[in-house]
Amino acid sequence: MFVDAEAPPLSEIPRTNLLARDRRPVAAPSNPAPRPALRLVGPEHLAAIAEAIEELRPRLQRDGGDCELVDIVDGVVRVRLTGACVGCSMASMTIAGVRMRLTEKLGFFVRLAPV
Repeated sequence: MFVDAEAPPLSEIPRTNLLARDRRPVAAPSNPAPRPALRLVGPEHLAAIAEAIEELRPRLQRDGGDCELVDIVDGVVRVRLTGACVGCSMASMTIAGVRMRLTEKLGFFVRLAPV
């Protein structure tokens, strides 16, 4: 492989937008905006989580299933599906619905894990 000793390093070569008609250089942001802090679910959210799950339980029990709050470990809400929900092909949709309800109740995305 041939390397030109006089060529500038790649970091100094301006990048161009190959899809643009005028081939203007693309300027990368020098200092990107910081990402918002991650909100972890903790014991202070336990009452809201338990309330949201209690609101969903009658619908699950009507079909022969159930959902119970097991624990909150490292910001992950752990729930257990029981009854007809065990082995059901729609169990993943049930978990997604519980996650959506918790997200609505708390106001931020919640990690949910079935056990």
